[in-house]
Amino acid sequence: MIVDRYYYHQLNKDEQKIYRVCYEGVMAHKDVIPLPVRGKLPQDMIMRIFNALMRDNPLIYYVNQVACGVGTDENGNIALTPQYFFDESVVKRYNKKIQEVVNDLAEKLKLTEGTEYEKELKIHDWICENIEYDEDGHDINNVKGVILSHNIIGVFAHHKAQCEGIAKACKVLLNAVDIRCIVAMGKATLNAESMPHAWNIVNIDNKPYLVDFTWDIGRNDVADAKSTSGRKVYYDYFNVTDNDLAKNHTSEIVYPTCESMEMNYFVRNGLCFKSKKDALKYVEDALKQGDKDFYFRLLGRANLRDTIDNAVLLIKEYCFDNGIANVSMEKYVNDSLKICRLRIV
Repeated sequence: MIVDRYYYHQLNKDEQKIYRVCYEGVMAHKDVIPLPVRGKLPQDMIMRIFNALMRDNPLIYYVNQVACGVGTDENGNIALTPQYFFDESVVKRYNKKIQEVVNDLAEKLKLTEGTEYEKELKIHDWICENIEYDEDGHDINNVKGVILSHNIIGVFAHHKAQCEGIAKACKVLLNAVDIRCIVAMGKATLNAESMPHAWNIVNIDNKPYLVDFTWDIGRNDVADAKSTSGRKVYYDYFNVTDNDLAKNHTSEIVYPTCESMEMNYFVRNGLCFKSKKDALKYVEDALKQGDKDFYFRLLGRANLRDTIDNAVLLIKEYCFDNGIANVSMEKYVNDSLKICRLRIV
C-alpha cells in the first residue's frame, strides 16, 4: 500500500505543517486541534488545507468535510474544531469492516497479480458490477444517507454511494495495490444540467489517465442502453484524456495533464477505429466468431450514426443469411465520445 497525497504537495511549507497537525489530530479523534500558527488564519487558507486533507485521505470518512470549525484552545491558540459523524467505537468497527472488505477483494480479484492496467481494470469492473449510484444521496431529510453516500462507507458497507464516495473508495483500492490515484473535483454536465462531481486521475505505467467510475456505472441507466439481459460493464470513461473529459466535465483546479491514450480501454483492446470501414470489418469478424456484443469507438471524422446504421444492417443481414429469425437488438450510443454498443438479444 502506498501513501499518495497529491493535494498535500500542492500546499506551501506552512500549509503542509498545518495539514500534518490536522491529520494527526483527526486520526486521534481530538475535539480541539491547536494549529502551529500565529495571528489570524485566513478562511480560504483553512478550507484549502482542510479540503486537501479530506481528498488525500479517504479513510478519514468520519469527519464532516463541509463544516471546518476554527476556534481557540484553552491557551487562546488558534485551533481546528472538527465535527465527527461517529464516535471512536463506531469508527473502529467501520475501520475493521473496511479492512476486511479491502483484504477480501484483494484476494478474490487477485489484485496483487498482473500489470497496473490489469489491476485497475479488475477494480473498475468490480465497482461497475457491484456498486449502485445512490439517487437518494442528496436527500437532506435523510442525513445519515447523505453522510454514507458521500464517503467510502457507502461503497464498502452498503454498495451504494454518490460520485464522491465512489471516487474515494476507488482511491483506497488503487492505493492498496500501489497505484497512485487522485480524487479530482469539479462539475459535470448531464442533460444540460451542471452539478458538482468527482472522478479520478490514475497513474498507470507512469502516465496519468482520467477515469470516471460513476459515469461508467451510470451508462446502464442511459435511456437507449437499458438492457433486458442484465447489467453490463461499460468502459466509456476508463483511462480517457483531458480532451475527452472536457466535453462534459470541468475541473475545479488544474490537475496533471492527461493526454496519453495508450491505456485507454478501446485502444488497448483494438476497439478504436478511424473509419467506418474498419468498424464494420470488426463487427463482421466478431459475428463470424459467434459474438453477440459489439462495442467500439470511432476516432477522427468518421460519422458515428451512419456507422451504427450500417452495423445494424450488417448484423441483421448476417443473421438472416444464417437462418436466425426475429433478431432483436439493444443499442447504446455515447455521441460525445463517438462510442457505440450493439447487442443481439
